[in-house]
Amino acid sequence: MRIFFGLSLPEATRRAVESLSRGAQTLIPGRYALSGSHHLTLAFLGDVPQARLTEAQDVLTHCASAFPAPRIAVSGADFFGSAQNAILILRAESQPDLTALHRSLVSALGRAALPVSCGPFAPHITLARHAQISSAALLRLAEEAKRVPAFRAPCAHLFLSARDEANILRYTPLFHADFLP
Repeated sequence: MRIFFGLSLPEATRRAVESLSRGAQTLIPGRYALSGSHHLTLAFLGDVPQARLTEAQDVLTHCASAFPAPRIAVSGADFFGSAQNAILILRAESQPDLTALHRSLVSALGRAALPVSCGPFAPHITLARHAQISSAALLRLAEEAKRVPAFRAPCAHLFLSARDEANILRYTPLFHADFLP
């Protein structure tokens, strides 16, 4: 099972991100995320045997319960990679900073001998892959991103990342763990 830990977007934020994404498609060519699939990844585990799913849930529960519920705000539009083959993102800022939670998750996964991607952590919401970015389009998108409503995440999720019968990648929440009240 390919799994990751992440935050779901509440309805108002999800609608705003989807609207922003539809508008971006007219400005920036790329392969856009499906409606309803936007999220913020905290840690990507990758392939985990189903028999070890409970251990991953325990890690998420333990780590989430030690952190207050973060308030997330979109801080602008940006991209990873090259402008001609980019991952188009919305940068996210949080209070408290999600970096400490990410580090806690990575450390706990390591202690549990569960797989985890240890690359750099940059909180974001992915809009598109294989995007072709122009400076003018990115500036316009960054201005529109300021209208995405901030939110407080009451819990973190363990998501399944799997392709459906039409070979479309879907993210399904399997489990949630509450943050400190």
